[in-house]
Amino acid sequence: MSPDTGLRSGKAVARRVLVTGGGRGIGRGIGEALAVRGHHVAFASRTASEVLAAAAEAGNGAVGLAVDLDDLGAAAELGPRAAHALDGPIDVYVHAAGIAANGAIGRLTLDDWERSFRINVTSAFVIASELAPGMAAAGWGRIVTVCSLYSRFAVGHTAAYASSKHALLGLTRVLAAEFVTQGVTANAIVPGFVDTEMVRGEVAKAAEARGLTEEEVLERFLRPQPIGRMVSVAEVGTLAAYLCSEAAAPITGQAIDIDGGWYQA
Repeated sequence: MSPDTGLRSGKAVARRVLVTGGGRGIGRGIGEALAVRGHHVAFASRTASEVLAAAAEAGNGAVGLAVDLDDLGAAAELGPRAAHALDGPIDVYVHAAGIAANGAIGRLTLDDWERSFRINVTSAFVIASELAPGMAAAGWGRIVTVCSLYSRFAVGHTAAYASSKHALLGLTRVLAAEFVTQGVTANAIVPGFVDTEMVRGEVAKAAEARGLTEEEVLERFLRPQPIGRMVSVAEVGTLAAYLCSEAAAPITGQAIDIDGGWYQA
């Protein structure tokens, strides 16, 4: 007998959720969107103060877990830690952790390259390897990765970021293929420019380097994004909440753009 997903009764089932990168930006927004829909969320990030604040604000039994995903041993322990903190197995895993170590080839260091892969994709592999088999055994699970338009194409000075985000999209599609018959979906969210601390920081650095105002740099950044503004964190959270829902059961292996019309395949 298949598990009760909540569709037959018409009631949503509260799930246990792990969100990496949950202390700020897109990860925090996704965690908040899931918490407000009644799910129990473990926010995980390197900075303890940020994840504890995110959990306190989200409520509904949310917890904050400090973890440095540059440490793959700590990444391997994160799933069990989250399950222990939420008093049960994790049903939903969202990988929103990521760094952008930019630099031209020839100046980009091997350390920056390897750290980008560890945090952006290898930690996701380690955590999913721990959680996905349990989801499959239960007959239900959701995995969502936060990729990037640089998972589809690249520009100069983004070798570490673009390569690792391409790899994360590939991993997501493999997870979808391996678990599609066991009630587990895996999908990627592909944002354009989202109004986060990371993007604002890139704007500030570019403004300083080019001798421009931040407003001028942001205008240039947004030229390819026809909507004419940055996407909000709340808008990304709403998309993620849908992909984690009962209704999204037939959607898997997809890379879903939320970029204001920038990329049209």
